Amino acid sequence: MYYEVFIDVLFIKNCVMDFFLLRLVNRLLRGSATLRRSLLGACIGAAGLCLLAIFPGSRLLNTILVHVVVNTMMVRFGCNIKKIRNLVKGVLLVYAASILLGGAQQLIQRYTLFQGVRIFVLSGTISYLLLAAGIRAYARAEKKADRIFKVRLYANGKCKEGTALLDTGNSLMDPISGKPVCIAEMAVLEAILPANINERLMEFGEGKICGNDFGNLKPHFIPFTSLGCSKGIVLAVTLDSMCLEGVKIHKEIIHPVIAFSRENSSFHGDYQVILHPNLINS
Repeated sequence: MYYEVFIDVLFIKNCVMDFFLLRLVNRLLRGSATLRRSLLGACIGAAGLCLLAIFPGSRLLNTILVHVVVNTMMVRFGCNIKKIRNLVKGVLLVYAASILLGGAQQLIQRYTLFQGVRIFVLSGTISYLLLAAGIRAYARAEKKADRIFKVRLYANGKCKEGTALLDTGNSLMDPISGKPVCIAEMAVLEAILPANINERLMEFGEGKICGNDFGNLKPHFIPFTSLGCSKGIVLAVTLDSMCLEGVKIHKEIIHPVIAFSRENSSFHGDYQVILHPNLINS
């Protein structure tokens, strides 16, 4: 028994699959490889396989050449990877992606009546688009998770736990201390301060009283600008401390400046504090 292999068909099939694999790996590694570079890497991989089909060696030699030399060169040029560590990771991801891509492709081919190169290319394209969409959705979810923190605010011997959102659009700075300012809903202030102090702070914010001793809270006003409001002022206080716990970051901020928004609807109930990016990046 023997098989008749057409080199052009073998090259096209492998080139298409290698191109899709390289694009998936490039997404997973968040690389900067262009479509042209990925196509070049796919051509290198397909050409190497065709040469081994024309000039075969021993089974061991072919295995080494295909899985080590050809795939490494393909990933090196197709994903524009220079570091050895990332190169090894890229080769491993090629195998993982090929399993997913091949499984999805076989599933699509099973429910179609067409045969040959056309259905191979079509099923490969559909499989790639599905996997790419999955990777994109996962990356967005991971990026969103990096912006969510568990927060604990301390003042007056009490603690208020909640959820904080890192907002890169928050550029509010305290003109007195020069510290970055976070924004919290009023319910947070009410939970950690006695009712009488809350009432006095509300009166202070409305300009009804002034000069009262608020201890370490140091209430003051901070000017701001935002969409829908060209200019305004917001009441800010200094708390004892604030602890943040995220996926990658755990830190404590001593004497954070917190501005309290009367517009609690802007928090949508999902989080109670809007963090300043300088608190995380510093």
